[in-house]
Amino acid sequence: MIRFQKYLPLIALLATAFLLGTPTKARAGYSVRVYDDGVLQGGINVFTAGNQLVFFGTTTHFSISNGSGLSNNPGTQGGSNLSLSNNEQISTTFGSTGGQHTIRIELSQDNWLAPTGTPLNLSSSAGGSTGYVTGTNKSATQTISASYQGFLDNTNALFGQPGVGATPIQNASSTQNSAGSSPLVFAPPVSSNGLVPGGTPFSITDVLTFNFKMDAGSGQATANVSGSTVASVPAPAGIVLALTGLPFLGIGAWLRRRRQAV
Repeated sequence: MIRFQKYLPLIALLATAFLLGTPTKARAGYSVRVYDDGVLQGGINVFTAGNQLVFFGTTTHFSISNGSGLSNNPGTQGGSNLSLSNNEQISTTFGSTGGQHTIRIELSQDNWLAPTGTPLNLSSSAGGSTGYVTGTNKSATQTISASYQGFLDNTNALFGQPGVGATPIQNASSTQNSAGSSPLVFAPPVSSNGLVPGGTPFSITDVLTFNFKMDAGSGQATANVSGSTVASVPAPAGIVLALTGLPFLGIGAWLRRRRQAV
């Protein structure tokens, strides 16, 4: 059974490859990177197929399975809602010894394009759940805090995280004293506006951070999160004015028919 479990990540990758087509190594413009206690980890496998991305691997204190990303980057100027989404399942590996450790996952894609002179409304939201398995210490507790944030970088830098894009952020926390699962509830999303020159490429980056604090003798903890960062493109002012003028055009036509009938 142990030997079989060792190959589960490979089996998951092959299944994903079957669904998405033969994967190719992640290109420079669409990738993910993982930090464990602030240290960039090199053991993460990343593959892409078009605008879909899958990743998995182990870090010093965590393991990641079923990681994925999805974007609707059109590759051309225009569009309405430009979104970059991700989904991860994270498990701790330090429950028996206990301690406090942080994992940060950054998903990024560049070369998005905005319509001319459009103020983009950037927002991000996330949700998920946590799970806990009882260890040798029956009174052990664990605390999980999480944050999710989206960034838009006008310089089109992969993993760009300028301060101007730091407004949309959600926080969540969960404390469990017994085995089972509980929702990971993030705060309501907030948004910020940013003017991107038309036709100028920019990047979108999602940042998901978890802090696990576990007593010695704890069982391993898991967290499942799905999130998305969206750059909304408002309808052009001309279209809005035209739509708001339609009722008046109808009233004018009705008045003309009424006068002709008289």
